[in-house]
Amino acid sequence: MNTYEMTTDMNMLVFKTSSYKAEKSSVLHSGVYSKEFMSMLFASGICILSYMVFEMISIRSLIIGSLILILIFIGAFLGAYKFIFKESSLVAIFDRESETIRLNRSGLIATKGETIPYAYIESVDIGSARFVPENADGINFVQKISAQHGSAVPGLSEVEEFVTLSLRLKDGSERIIYSAKLDGGKVNGEFEIPVQEIRSFLNL
Repeated sequence: MNTYEMTTDMNMLVFKTSSYKAEKSSVLHSGVYSKEFMSMLFASGICILSYMVFEMISIRSLIIGSLILILIFIGAFLGAYKFIFKESSLVAIFDRESETIRLNRSGLIATKGETIPYAYIESVDIGSARFVPENADGINFVQKISAQHGSAVPGLSEVEEFVTLSLRLKDGSERIIYSAKLDGGKVNGEFEIPVQEIRSFLNL
C-alpha cells in the first residue's frame, strides 16, 4: 500500500506523504500509545485541572459541574487529536511555470514552507538509512525484565532499514521528501518508489 499521493497535470506535480523522516521507531507499542490514547490522557488531565478550579470557585451544582467537565473533556480530546497529536505531513509542489519546488511541512501550530528553484536541483536520488540498536546488553536486560512482567517491548532489538527519496541540491545538501521502511527487501511490502515520475517531470 502506498504511503503517498501524487497527482500531475501539464504544469504541476503535487506529492503528498506523511512518511518523510528516516528515523528509529519508538519502542512504545503503537497499539497502546496511539493518538486516541494520548489525546484521552491529555483531555483527562485538563478535566482534573478544571475540577480543581471548580473546587476553588465552589461550584455547588453537581449536574452543572458534571456537564461542564464532559464538554471540556470532549473539546480537549478533539483539540488534542486534531492539533497536538496529529500526524505531520509533507507536500511537495513541483511547478513548471514558476520553475520552483515548494516544500510545505506541517507543524504543531504552523506549516513550514521552503521554495527551491529548479536551477538549484542537482538530481533526484534514492538513498538508504539503517538503524542498528546500541547497547545490546542493556536491551537484553530490559527485554528480560519485560518478559518477566508479561509485557515484552516489541522491536527493541530490531535493525531498521529505510529507503529514501531526496532532492539533492547543487550545494551538496539534500531534502528528503519520502522515506519508507524496508520489509523483507521491499518498501512497505512493495517495490514502488516514484523516482522516475519525478525525474521525468523535472527533465533530469
